[in-house]
Amino acid sequence: MPSHSSHPVKAVLGPTNTGKTHLAVERLTAHASGMIGFPLRLLAREVYDRVVAIKGPAQVALVTGEERIWPAEARYVLGTMEALPVDRDVAFVGIDEAQLGADPERGHVFTDRVLRARGREETMILGSASIKGLVRDLVPEIDVISRPRFSTLSYAGAAKLSRLPKRSAIVAFSAEEVYAIAEMLRRFSGGAAVVMGALSPKTRNAQVAMFEAGEVDYLVATDAIGMGLNLDVQHVAFASLQKFDGRRVRRLTISEMAQIAGRAGRHQQDGSFGTVGQPQGGFTPEEIAAIEGHHFPPLTSLFWRNPAPRFDTLDTLIADLARPPEHKALRPAPEAVDIAVLKHLAGDMEVRARADEAAAVQRLWDVCGLPDFEQLGPEHHSRTVLKLWQWRTSGNGMIDPDWFARRLARLDQVDGDIDQLASRIAAVRTLCFIAQRGDWIEGGAGWTERTQDLESRLSDALHAALAQRFVDRRLALLIRDAGQRHAALPVAVGPDGTVAVDGEAIGTLKGFQFKVDPGARASDHRLLLAAAEKHLRAELARRAALLASGEDKAIELVSEAGAPPRLAWHGQTIATLARGPTLVQPAIQTDPSLRRLEPQQVQAIAERLQIFVAEQLARHAAPLAAMGEAAGDLFTPPHVRALLAALVDGGGMAPRAQVEAQLGAMSADERPYLRKLGLTVGSLDLFHHQLLKPEAVRWRAALLAAQQGSAPIPALPPQGAVLQKSGHHGGLRIAGFRRCASGWLRIDMAEKLARQAHAARLKAAHPPTEPVAGAAEHHADHPDGADEGQGVSAAPPPGFIIDPALATSLGLDEETRRALLQAFGFRSVGDPALQRWRWSGLKAADKRKRRKHKAGDKRPETKATTSTDGHPARHRAKPGKTGKPNTAKGQRPQGQQQSKGEARPPRTDRPDRPVRRGPSPNSPFAGLAALMAEARKD
Repeated sequence: MPSHSSHPVKAVLGPTNTGKTHLAVERLTAHASGMIGFPLRLLAREVYDRVVAIKGPAQVALVTGEERIWPAEARYVLGTMEALPVDRDVAFVGIDEAQLGADPERGHVFTDRVLRARGREETMILGSASIKGLVRDLVPEIDVISRPRFSTLSYAGAAKLSRLPKRSAIVAFSAEEVYAIAEMLRRFSGGAAVVMGALSPKTRNAQVAMFEAGEVDYLVATDAIGMGLNLDVQHVAFASLQKFDGRRVRRLTISEMAQIAGRAGRHQQDGSFGTVGQPQGGFTPEEIAAIEGHHFPPLTSLFWRNPAPRFDTLDTLIADLARPPEHKALRPAPEAVDIAVLKHLAGDMEVRARADEAAAVQRLWDVCGLPDFEQLGPEHHSRTVLKLWQWRTSGNGMIDPDWFARRLARLDQVDGDIDQLASRIAAVRTLCFIAQRGDWIEGGAGWTERTQDLESRLSDALHAALAQRFVDRRLALLIRDAGQRHAALPVAVGPDGTVAVDGEAIGTLKGFQFKVDPGARASDHRLLLAAAEKHLRAELARRAALLASGEDKAIELVSEAGAPPRLAWHGQTIATLARGPTLVQPAIQTDPSLRRLEPQQVQAIAERLQIFVAEQLARHAAPLAAMGEAAGDLFTPPHVRALLAALVDGGGMAPRAQVEAQLGAMSADERPYLRKLGLTVGSLDLFHHQLLKPEAVRWRAALLAAQQGSAPIPALPPQGAVLQKSGHHGGLRIAGFRRCASGWLRIDMAEKLARQAHAARLKAAHPPTEPVAGAAEHHADHPDGADEGQGVSAAPPPGFIIDPALATSLGLDEETRRALLQAFGFRSVGDPALQRWRWSGLKAADKRKRRKHKAGDKRPETKATTSTDGHPARHRAKPGKTGKPNTAKGQRPQGQQQSKGEARPPRTDRPDRPVRRGPSPNSPFAGLAALMAEARKD
């Protein structure tokens, strides 16, 4: 074999996993300078990082269409094939994946590098063995070195996606397929990493890092995985065996299949390949044999395009680009995007007007080299290219920085879904490409920094979105944990109840209830619950022991409106109050979350809660418990027991009208029982003051709801309220409120008003020793009126006054106050403005019914007459009597008909009858008599 010095160009050919790229890096770093071109930006970045680790960042440059890192002292250059500076004088040149010269879209670029890129000391062409004959024809002096594969590659057949072995890569040929497969793998195994050529290097590296670190066991990728990406993959599964090559959908060639399948197995580790299901019928036996044996049909030609066209005129440029190659191993390249854009712009009037200007034509071809990162198509992409050319051929020849800044600002959004973020990254790559061209825009370095910063942030957001959608770290962890029967992963319960298994949150533990993380999918719930069942047994047992022997302050009654009465421990429900033997003995139904505990633990908790309820009732509702005990005591008089039973059923209080029968049946000797229990027998209600306290009201509401079969607790009024304009009627009655007019008043305040009214009545029943104001003056005018039976000229107003100050302080309006006083048995007399009242007493309901008259009956009328002595008098027929009314002699009773022809006898005085005396001047009726006398004079 000739030495390297005599043959500076050599080809290292062979299948995948032969160490070709590793050899090229070794040869690059062995020289004083050099460069290597790669088919992908991702691969260029990967090798750049390796060379930087060897030589240091100051000596290594990276140049791609969108990224440019070029230190001033850089001696080693890594980049994409299009961006590689072919004319740079370096000692070593490497050309990777040279067989891509047969690619219709980019093949002409690889062919040009094979033909023209040379190093002073060494040139290395790397590729598949299928290109061996072509490189010998195109480069006669080349030294061909064949390298065998380090490991064996074998066919594993077809498998379901859920049955694929771990450390597998699934290959698809569209973003939609990649996303769908990754979504399914998330459900089966916890997720997958995603690698596509459109990803930025930062996103790709972050995704690969997850796979390499074992966070996920699967990787889903496009055919970009076949271009030298070195991954720890043991199996490659093809989800499809055909792809769209830009013109049509076709089956993969054997070389393409082998290039992708060869990613399985690295170094001395064997690999396998197969399919997911049977896409397009699966591999044929011939294809399997060729891939396993690395026998590929040789390439017969490479695509070529004139690398040095003339720019004299636009037509000359187009003609030179279409010039066919002269070598038989080359053939014209299909029309790429740049030529398609050039031809589309050739029809523009402005471009055609300057078609003879060499400088304008050269700059037009320069801007046509802008890649269509957004995949817009020649027509739409040409609009951006035309705008750039207009700026490049006018003024100072620079792109408008305001336009550039506006487009950059419009893309500066890191929110959105995967497709939106990927679309923004593609648009930013266009701006990155422009910013890299220092002769296109002023301040290119600053714009480059800004565009790369935005791409980096969008890449981070895209990686996060991919991980969120396609990776469930928690599920992957639990799947691995499910197979570890004897190895327990560390479990931690945070202060907020978050349960983490080996650092991964699976849900929250509140009290004894475990809730799956709300972000988890429904299909994962069963696995998460099983993990909680496995890992939380010790924690639940500890909490059960703490509850059974803990203090009362951790337990509380939950009396939320609209919910059944419950008991909570540290704010979490552990039991519900249900119907028991009596109101004050509710049943305790433990919460279903306690079923994870042992039976003896549940029994201990139930007994602890029974003690808690009994202690709380003794503390806050002792009178109610005392009533219940007395009602069940056989030594309590029957009438008292009947009354107490009614009170207990009402929660310790009842309207007096409902228990009037029981109360009336009690003897004087039995009433002390009520006083002994502290009951207040009010005008309208029977109650106990202690049961009106806020905490007693809560417990009574809970007991009443429990006795109704764990019914919802009604909304209770605010604590401390005495007057409510509205609210839940049931809750107001439980809290001790009664309806009065348009509002609700607490019954103890109503009783306070009743006692005030009765006090005023009793005071009025004992007249003062001095005359009533106004009566003395009236008697002075008529000194003998009282003794001689003459009419009384003045008298005090009727009734008595009830001070409204208390009612006002309670917030009662006049309507409500009057309704209450009438309910107490008081009636307003005289002018309402005088606020005078009289006591009429409470009438039994049966008596009130008898007073009602049938329809059509005439109610007895009241007639005012004047006595013989001039005193006004009112005569009312007594209800229910048909006898003569109290009328003056000679008058017929009202309503009695005079017989026909009978003349009414004349009214005669009776001098023999003594004159009726008027009311005493000290009587409350003196004022009324005086007023009536004045009215008679008028």
